[in-house]
Amino acid sequence: MSFISSSRRSFLKASAAVIASNAFVLPFAHAAGGPASANSFEQGYLRIVQAGTITVVSPVAEVGQGTTTTLAMILGDALDADWSTIEFELVGVGPQFVKPTYGMQLTGASTGVSGFHDTFRRSGATARAMLMGAAAKRWSVTPDECETAAGRVVLKSGGKSLSYGELAAAASTLAVPSPESVEGAASRFVGKRVARLDIPSKVNGSAKYAIDVRMPDLLYATAVMAPVFGAKPAKYDRAKVMGRNGVHSVLELQDGVAIVANRWWTAHSAVDDLNVEWTATGNDKTSDETISAQLWRDLKEQKPFLANKAGKPDEIFTGAKSVMTRGYEVPFLAHTTMEPMACVAKVDASSCEVWFASQRPDHAREVAAKYLGLPETAVTVHPTLGGGGFGRRQESDVVLQAVTIAKSVPGRPVKLLWPREEDVQHDFYRPAGVSELSAVISGGQVEALRHRQASPSVLPRAFPAVFSLVPYDLSVADGVYPIYGFPNQDATWVRSDTHVPAGMWRTVGASQNIFAIESFIDELAAETGQDAFAFRREHLKHDARALAAFDRLGELCDWPSVSSKGRAVGLAISHKNDDCLVAQAAEISMDKGKLRVRKIWSVADSGKVFAPDIARGQIEGAAIWALTAALYGKITIADGRVQESNFDGYQMVRLDETPEFVTEFIESGAKVEGMGEGGGPGVAPAVCNALFKLTGKRIRRLPIMSQLG
Repeated sequence: MSFISSSRRSFLKASAAVIASNAFVLPFAHAAGGPASANSFEQGYLRIVQAGTITVVSPVAEVGQGTTTTLAMILGDALDADWSTIEFELVGVGPQFVKPTYGMQLTGASTGVSGFHDTFRRSGATARAMLMGAAAKRWSVTPDECETAAGRVVLKSGGKSLSYGELAAAASTLAVPSPESVEGAASRFVGKRVARLDIPSKVNGSAKYAIDVRMPDLLYATAVMAPVFGAKPAKYDRAKVMGRNGVHSVLELQDGVAIVANRWWTAHSAVDDLNVEWTATGNDKTSDETISAQLWRDLKEQKPFLANKAGKPDEIFTGAKSVMTRGYEVPFLAHTTMEPMACVAKVDASSCEVWFASQRPDHAREVAAKYLGLPETAVTVHPTLGGGGFGRRQESDVVLQAVTIAKSVPGRPVKLLWPREEDVQHDFYRPAGVSELSAVISGGQVEALRHRQASPSVLPRAFPAVFSLVPYDLSVADGVYPIYGFPNQDATWVRSDTHVPAGMWRTVGASQNIFAIESFIDELAAETGQDAFAFRREHLKHDARALAAFDRLGELCDWPSVSSKGRAVGLAISHKNDDCLVAQAAEISMDKGKLRVRKIWSVADSGKVFAPDIARGQIEGAAIWALTAALYGKITIADGRVQESNFDGYQMVRLDETPEFVTEFIESGAKVEGMGEGGGPGVAPAVCNALFKLTGKRIRRLPIMSQLG
């Protein structure tokens, strides 16, 4: 993978073709090293050089999810490419890379493939048509007399063929055809097993992350940030730190202090001598208990935003003689990506360069430009691979810090790397939240259901333009309205912000809301004396797609005979916004008093599956992620600050705790949806429901292990 910069010549050339033909295709930023070669072909999201290498350009950040490979499969199919000749590049910022569904450059909400699959297929089909046109011109035949075969254009009458590389230069001189006039080749990659494009470099160590960036005259920096969010450095021992060998400078940041040195370990080791004293804030006494009390209080007292409603729940609840009500609560959660926050920046009087694995590169550029007082066009964002994202790299706080430090040493690049402790204690956390679910039951039937949820918001800070268009925070209220077809039901959300910064976190609101809803559904089934599977199935009949997935789940896990002595199985189903519908079951046992999750079944319907291996990895990876959160995940607030600091206190599911997975996909033909988050929301309630079945104990507050003593 190489860094990307723009090619003015190729941009103007492709732009003129686009304008002239009113085609969909847009130019992409060319690789660093000068203008495009006269012997190459650039169109849409690909480049073909004379040697035959096909470079697929991805506007989606690669943080381990495999989107670059999936998009290459889609484009490569339409192009009829030879897979062995395909590689990928990541791109920086440009209007041509804006995601149609969001109007910004965003890698998130599992929309990398769903947002670009049509565009990439058309790009490949357009390039294929132009290559056949170039071959036809050379052979003095019509394009209809040509066909393609794995990276070559073949004359149908036989005897002649040319590789795409041999045709690249000639194809680049042709007019771009309209999308309606081109046709992609038959599928050879989509739906099949192919080698992921990013794996070889990760295995041989050549993959480049921000933490790996090296360049001449590089300085290294670490940051010491306020333990209580909102505090500022009041006093610190600059002189003592500057007395250390190798330390270059000590610089005050907006939210902390940076130490700059000739080596990162030198900077990090000097932290102990800094002795920072911090200003007091109004949150120095805030704790888990005060935050929980605030959430429950606001749920009861603040005016809620109505997310959705069916029937006349108000009338039913008003006239009800008896109402079943349960409360559920979840804590703040950290991202803890394997690669801690890292960014390289270089600043001079008129320009800035940033190397960062950003999930929002246009936002990273905006933040840097605003701080430096430069036009955004003067800031170049060089994308790198990211060692995990989960929404954390949508934030640009580390970019601002790196640019701030680099401004103090004009012309010299600076690599800022957070230690794990700062990473855990200065995240933008999955919000804590509380849910109250109520139901009116009559004659063994649920007449009405109500879900009230309260949590800190994310959109107003992170995406103010989006929040201005909607009446409530769709990210933290995702999944707040049950999938079930009760005739009278409603769901509301209450905004209850705290001083703890909240951000996007894999599944965000669905990780809270599905836990509460699916736990309550299980309680309703028990209350009415019904089988948990049959109860859910009865109330999914209005949704044929959900019913099909749930029925298939029942077949896979052999409900109800799946439960055996010493083991139990729990159920859940979810369909979060922009992600696939997933029905799940979890089998557990209690081994010497310790909960053991032995098996997770998942049936996912995302409309269509492009890369089965990658899709399976996403569903099962999300399930492991969610299992860690369900069993152990908790950011503890005491005296206004985060108590956890590293993996010794913020526990993960280990290899020996990882369950067996059975994952199956349904291609319903519905609108294409994502795969990255759908495997997560159902895990916690499925495990908790199994635990109740096995032990009779209900878990209504996560994490599970803290409730089991």
